[in-house]
Amino acid sequence: MSVKVTFLNDEELIIHDDTYISAWKSEDANDSNEYAYYAIGVPAGAREEGTALNSPYPVASLQGLFGSVDWFSLVRSPNKIYKTSAILSLTTI
Repeated sequence: MSVKVTFLNDEELIIHDDTYISAWKSEDANDSNEYAYYAIGVPAGAREEGTALNSPYPVASLQGLFGSVDWFSLVRSPNKIYKTSAILSLTTI
């Protein structure tokens, strides 16, 4: 089952069962980190790999993931990253 992600600017992405998702939470500087700002990777993966996204309800899985992270990409080594607050809707297709 696939899910369409619609953004506020009308851009759309289709996430299939074999789509690999990378995700990150943004963090502020702290005393133990030399960088002022950084992102922490969050385990995601692909539904077909049996990851935490492997649920009979793909929209609910993605809703939970996107609600708990700040950024995501649809590949393991991203050159384009999406801001989750720009998501307008998730639709099963």
